[in-house]
Amino acid sequence: MMNHARVFKKTAPNGKITLYVERRELCIKEEGIQPLTGILFVDANYVKDRKVFGQFVLTFRYGREDEEVMGLRFCNEACLQAQQLWPRPEADTTPQDLTPLQDTLVKRLGTGAVAFSFTVSSLAPPSVTLLPARSYAGAPIGTNYDLRIFVGDNPEDKPHKRSSIRMGMKLFQVASGMDHSPPYATMSKQLLLADGQVEVEASLDKPVYERGEEVNVSVSVTNHSSRNVRRIKVMVVQYVDVAMFSNGKFKNIVATVDSTEGCPITSGATLSRQYHLCPARGAIKNWIALEEFYDRDSCLASSVARPDTQERNVFAIYVSYYVKVKLFTSAIGGEVSVKVPFKLMRRPSNDDAATSTTQLPQGITDGAPITTSQSMFDLTSTDPRRGLAKTRRSPPSRSTSEDSGRCAELPGPSSCLLDCERFRARVQPQPSTRSRLVDSAC
Repeated sequence: MMNHARVFKKTAPNGKITLYVERRELCIKEEGIQPLTGILFVDANYVKDRKVFGQFVLTFRYGREDEEVMGLRFCNEACLQAQQLWPRPEADTTPQDLTPLQDTLVKRLGTGAVAFSFTVSSLAPPSVTLLPARSYAGAPIGTNYDLRIFVGDNPEDKPHKRSSIRMGMKLFQVASGMDHSPPYATMSKQLLLADGQVEVEASLDKPVYERGEEVNVSVSVTNHSSRNVRRIKVMVVQYVDVAMFSNGKFKNIVATVDSTEGCPITSGATLSRQYHLCPARGAIKNWIALEEFYDRDSCLASSVARPDTQERNVFAIYVSYYVKVKLFTSAIGGEVSVKVPFKLMRRPSNDDAATSTTQLPQGITDGAPITTSQSMFDLTSTDPRRGLAKTRRSPPSRSTSEDSGRCAELPGPSSCLLDCERFRARVQPQPSTRSRLVDSAC
């Protein structure tokens, strides 16, 4: 197996500052949010006496961009953390604990490379993008994050497009290990103008599903009434709650099964069936929460739950899912329904750790180990041909320069022993070249 390391890279339009980050997806855990670590490469001759600042910004858009008129903006921004990255403040004498990848890039890029780390507040809500039912192609609506790097004299200066970088980021939650018992619900209803009741039980095989995974619903119906059950309908519903607005609540059916198998269920009869549904984006009547905005094949947004110890966050968009089983008996008061909630989100994995501990041989990195993380620059490829990984769309952001994803692969089996000058010539930004994003983890 070929050992390699990759990193996300983005260069300002003028090619004077370059950003390298280890990951663009930050996991929200019980103990806090993963720190955002990376390297900033600065052309000191261009910056001179000015400074380079970094900001981690939350952008909450609650309206359509094409409806903004006369200076009205349906968008709020909040800077969660700001730092002076270049030069390092004199008061900051605390030694930094560099990750293996940071240490390697600092040594190889040489003068002008500075390591940084952003610690995001645990109150930051997960990233969620809303898509309106009416056709829309403007700025993403919902909660989004981006890392902004710019050159200026003061942190309050307005960034210039040619000397600034914006890279979209994403915050996501993972399922806790406390969810083990399968969800279950039951309902018994007395029908109008009929004797007896209709009982319905619904259960799922597990409490947490991943996107693209089928939801298995077991339904049991017992008819004690004098009417017949004519039809059974099973639906998966996405419920969206925009915390900033009291009326910002939407429902969308993301999967449905309408069945008459085993029907009608006569008085005193019992029916047990299992239905399989796969939640996916389809025709919508209301706003729907998605993982990505510009990708037509984007998945549904993960469940966003509010911790019991926290109040409602005004910038948060809470997303939940439930299965609804509805029985039809007659036109007047002849419906019996039950809801079974579940979670649609990622399960904890090794990639959600700070960094993987798979290290490359010491000879390849000249004594500085490179670790394998989610998506990084390919520094040690032995393939003599230059290859580009499959491109996926990045998190939505109003970028001021093109995303970078050019893999700097060193040819030949002995290429990993090249000196630093040759390596630097491959990975340092060229003034006339902009880079592209590949292997976006978002």
